[in-house]
Amino acid sequence: MSIAKNLLKVKIIEKSLGIQIKNENIWLEAITHKSWLFFHPKIKIPNNERLEFLGDALLQTITSLFLYNNFTDLDEGDLTLIRSKLVNRQRLGEIAEKLGIDKFMLVSNNLDKKGKKTILGNTLEAIIGALFLDQGWEATKKFVEEKILNKAQEIVDKHSYKDPKSFLQEITQAKFGKLPIYRLKDISGPAHKRKFKTEVYLDDQLIGEGEGDSKQASEFKAALNSIKKIKL
Repeated sequence: MSIAKNLLKVKIIEKSLGIQIKNENIWLEAITHKSWLFFHPKIKIPNNERLEFLGDALLQTITSLFLYNNFTDLDEGDLTLIRSKLVNRQRLGEIAEKLGIDKFMLVSNNLDKKGKKTILGNTLEAIIGALFLDQGWEATKKFVEEKILNKAQEIVDKHSYKDPKSFLQEITQAKFGKLPIYRLKDISGPAHKRKFKTEVYLDDQLIGEGEGDSKQASEFKAALNSIKKIKL
């Protein structure tokens, strides 16, 4: 492990993230992408996918708590959209770039710009997982609130989260290169009290559904439910 530990740029990481590293092994794991290990098979260290899994869960929890505590007048649908706007894959990649994570992460040089930005966002989640294991809940919460949730009030003030159909389209285009397709599945109830059910597809794959008292309302709900299900 001593050879591998030389790959960890401790001072650069600490300066970029504003932290103090305690357990170097955890942080080495956090910055190591599997593409880099493919080209360095003799170096036996774990990749950062497990820490990414942990960091993703922590990010969702911290963000949910922050929004719940700070925006008490907003309903569940609004909070879901704001959370998605704050922690979607594209935004995490942009934040990771601003933090300079590309200067110290271990990743293959063969990736295109889009692929590298996705990996940057994933690495930021792994870093959140590493920070939690290395320094605990409060330090992790502080980091997420300062580095990732600092635009929450601006998003709320500008109402830039309000249209789930447009936001879902942004997500599916960025993540899959495809547009969502809305299909009216069912209309039920008496004439004065209709219920509409809409399904959302990517190609032939169902990704969400929703019900409402109008076709537009059912599409709104279907888009919102689709956003919840997609890993942003």
